[in-house]
Amino acid sequence: MNTENRYLNVKQLSEYLKISTSNIYKRTTNGSIPIIKMRKRVLFDKEEIDRWMSNGCDSNFEMPTLKAA
Repeated sequence: MNTENRYLNVKQLSEYLKISTSNIYKRTTNGSIPIIKMRKRVLFDKEEIDRWMSNGCDSNFEMPTLKAA
């Protein structure tokens, strides 16, 4: 998968999942959706989101870690 399309912001994830941005913010706040925090920015790994959805949106997931290049 192209890394340019792999990481989504809130608006892109909203369009991808066809749910409201407020729903995504709520899930981000309560920790029920896998996120990647980069300083003040929140991103979503499309592969992690797909895995999360295939597991019934289970909130027991391992957070991915990013390593500096």
